[in-house]
Amino acid sequence: MRYPRLIDKKQIGKIKFEAYIIEDDNKLEAFAIYFQSSKKPLLLFQQENITGKIEIKINKTLVDRLQLLKSKDDSLRKEHYKQFQKFVLEGEQVAKEIAFKDKKLHYITDVQLIKSIEQTYLLN
Repeated sequence: MRYPRLIDKKQIGKIKFEAYIIEDDNKLEAFAIYFQSSKKPLLLFQQENITGKIEIKINKTLVDRLQLLKSKDDSLRKEHYKQFQKFVLEGEQVAKEIAFKDKKLHYITDVQLIKSIEQTYLLN
């Protein structure tokens, strides 16, 4: 397989998102979400070498950059976040089939971190 492999792309408001299957630093397939042509992924679903479990890594610096691009309108911002969630979930399903061979995803990342990102995005 050649890397990176585009899975999907979507414009949500002013922000362009792209989902790829990439080869990570451990030479394993990973699922990555990028925005605005960033060089590093905003979200990275990565396999651990030993256990094979899938870990989600969130780039906090890029989350801060994302905050600067969000809509000022509350209802529009909520709609954009729902579209983003759907985009990630649909891409994740493709990644499970291609990269993770339908392994059950064991989320190691702290759920509170993900919730804090959602709350930060939805707040003014």
